[in-house]
Amino acid sequence: MRAARPTRQTALFCLLSALCIFAVQANASQKVRVGVYENSPKVGHSASGEPQGIFIDLIEAIAADEGWTIEYVSGTWPEGLDRLERGEIDLMPDVARTRSREAQFALHQEPVLSDWFQIYSRHGNVIRSLLDLDGKRISVLERSIQQEAFSQIVEGFDLKTTLVPFSDYGKAADAVSSGETDAVIVNRFYGARHFRDTLLEDTAIIFSPTRLFFAAPKQGNPALLAAIDTRLKHYKADPYSIYYRTLQRWTSEEFRARFPFWLKGTLAVSSILLLAAVVWTVELKRQVKRQTRALEQRNEENAFLYEKLQHYANTLEQRVAQRTEELKTAKEAAESADRVKSAFLATMSHELRTPLNSIIGFTGILIQGLAGPVNPEQHKQLSMVRDSSRHLLALINDVLDISKIEAGQLEVQREPFDLPASIQKVTGIVAPLAEKKGLELHVNVAPELGLLLSDPRRIEQILLNLLNNAIKFTERGRVTLTAENAGANVRISVADTGIGIKNEDLCALFQPFRQIDTGLSRQHEGTGLGLAICHKLIGLLGGEITVTSVWGEGSVFTCTLPAPTITLNAAPLASPEKSTGQA
Repeated sequence: MRAARPTRQTALFCLLSALCIFAVQANASQKVRVGVYENSPKVGHSASGEPQGIFIDLIEAIAADEGWTIEYVSGTWPEGLDRLERGEIDLMPDVARTRSREAQFALHQEPVLSDWFQIYSRHGNVIRSLLDLDGKRISVLERSIQQEAFSQIVEGFDLKTTLVPFSDYGKAADAVSSGETDAVIVNRFYGARHFRDTLLEDTAIIFSPTRLFFAAPKQGNPALLAAIDTRLKHYKADPYSIYYRTLQRWTSEEFRARFPFWLKGTLAVSSILLLAAVVWTVELKRQVKRQTRALEQRNEENAFLYEKLQHYANTLEQRVAQRTEELKTAKEAAESADRVKSAFLATMSHELRTPLNSIIGFTGILIQGLAGPVNPEQHKQLSMVRDSSRHLLALINDVLDISKIEAGQLEVQREPFDLPASIQKVTGIVAPLAEKKGLELHVNVAPELGLLLSDPRRIEQILLNLLNNAIKFTERGRVTLTAENAGANVRISVADTGIGIKNEDLCALFQPFRQIDTGLSRQHEGTGLGLAICHKLIGLLGGEITVTSVWGEGSVFTCTLPAPTITLNAAPLASPEKSTGQA
């Protein structure tokens, strides 16, 4: 018997059944395991133990749109990375993109957040720049990129710091509060949320801008990361989406799609701070000149009184005693005025450096486009702000150095160091400046020079000042640095083929805030402090500095320092007969 042919109704029923089964399978929830650690407000737990934060809000919104079921796995940051690598979780939030992380994990393309690192210390523990961290113990999150980035920075500055890793930021901060460490490195979100009313203060030291993502196992599900990218792009296109609502909720900042309000505010604040710094600097210089003129006038008056007292010394003993007491009063007043000037300079220099460091750091972030896109004109203006801030910071540092020296607060160190290596370090810094002007840079170091017992930082500062001056005032030709033994001393000279110095100007060369009148003063900007600082530092180190010059042909500055007490043959940078080449 032939089988009965299926009716049209039977075929339609089978098709509908298959479609229903396919729809059920397509809509079946995909379970996604997400790691959670303590780094609020980006990711963390509420008081009741529930996961919360920016990354949590976003992954739950994406899961709702994609039909996923989220399962959270709590632990420390190192535990989360280990679980991700073993495939025990599907996503780990708050992961920065680096070469090592890309080799270890899979990451999506659209960044969730932009972030950077900041250093906090205890109140009263004066840390205002990276140099103040020399010899300090620093708390850091274990296996974080900040640990690697900060190590590279301090190595570049030749600083000696000790990094102490902790499994979470809370323990790292507690170590600073208890005195176990001197400072802690955290991200900007964590610091702004947790350190506002604590014993810790922002040092204004920021570094390593980063972009943050979700990371998946290396051989994970590519569709998972693709869905995250698609949803993030969709959210960012809508200024009223969950993306901007959660940022406003957790950071109290108002974001806009094209040009965020906080970016405009940052530019305005930066401009105001820069203008204020310029005004303070002008006023500072004016007051210093006024005090200097007053001191010179008082010195002249004192000299006149002294001569008059000498004239009457043999005839009127009582009058001599009276005039001597007038001189004592004038001397004390002059010394008091000088101390007030030095204290004022030191205080204002410290206060100005902190906002300037912030201006330099934040304009760098804006120039890189980490806070949002900037057009070419904005990039140009921001670059001008950053360069002007750096120039102003260098001037303030010079003023601070000279004020410390005059107040007797600057101390020099005595430690053995490799003199040829320091010379090589300094010439490497100025080589690009010489190359930019088309100048030859020659370095001749005697092969017998080795270890020197002195202050390496101050000697490098002296050489850097002399080389910068030589390059600044030389338009063509060469600059030559020569180092050699000279009997019981070490002699280092910097020679140039620049404009030279007139004989009548040599006497004022090493005086603070004095610049030679060559008609080019504004072409070659500066405070007139560089050579004064070199002169005083050489004196503190037990040496002397001299200069010989021919107007229109060039100058030679020679520093003579006590001979090394430790001898160590070191490979020369260049033989005396042959230069290292030109920059």
